[in-house]
Amino acid sequence: MKNLRYRIPLEVGVILLMALSLVQDLILYNFVDRQTFYYANLLVFLGILFGMMGNSLFVVVITMFMIGIGSFVLYFFPVVMSGWLKIYLIVIVPTFTIAGYFIKTDIFLRKRLISGRKEIATFLQNTDALTGLGSMNKFIERYQQFLDTMTIRPKLDRSLAVSMFYVDNLDQYRYQSENKTNELLHNLADDLELIRLPEEQLFYVDEGTFIVISPLFNNQCTAETESLNQITKTQLMLFPFDHNQDITIRQSMIVLQRDTQLTAEQVLSRLNRRAETDLMAEYIV
Repeated sequence: MKNLRYRIPLEVGVILLMALSLVQDLILYNFVDRQTFYYANLLVFLGILFGMMGNSLFVVVITMFMIGIGSFVLYFFPVVMSGWLKIYLIVIVPTFTIAGYFIKTDIFLRKRLISGRKEIATFLQNTDALTGLGSMNKFIERYQQFLDTMTIRPKLDRSLAVSMFYVDNLDQYRYQSENKTNELLHNLADDLELIRLPEEQLFYVDEGTFIVISPLFNNQCTAETESLNQITKTQLMLFPFDHNQDITIRQSMIVLQRDTQLTAEQVLSRLNRRAETDLMAEYIV
């Protein structure tokens, strides 16, 4: 019943309700007097109104109440009326109440879906599907928010550290196995969330490139962030590719003051150059 209901479009449901009301009028017009005809249409209107206005509990209470009152009045009072018409007048309100309630819930369901699409679109735009971390768009947005906060509140004397962790030769891993590479990146993202501090924000901005934004409150925080970066790099390199091939992680960091004029793209470019230097230093050693 539930699956059948959701397969019927809202427009079709409204048309069916109008058709049901029209068929009722055509039948009653030829078999009842004018006063009964008016009462029947009034009961239809009340049924649809109750269904549109109430919740599920209200619909159940109204249905039981109208059936009880209708049965008592039509069968225990001297009402001269055919048996089929009595039964019809008893069930007419519950029938249209349930139909109106279904249409109302479908309207609200469609409204939620429309509003939910915007939230889903925003989430997909700001979240990387593979790692679950913030996307490039989210990084640009959060980076600008940090810069704006440092600019409008100079007395706080805060700075910002942006760190990069890059998986070297990732294209070679993908050539060997796409699934294993995705599994590696997913594991690295999970481990990064465990290692880094709660106040830091994590992003996956490019193929194999993880970014960490760290707010700094004093000079000591800079040294602590550098130390944490080295720990992070060492920890991430413990993950082998396909359980038997060691990986290489590039790492770099840049500290930004409130008077910086660098855009998010410029910051990433500098981090890439510093990461290449970091890798060269390892080869020289």
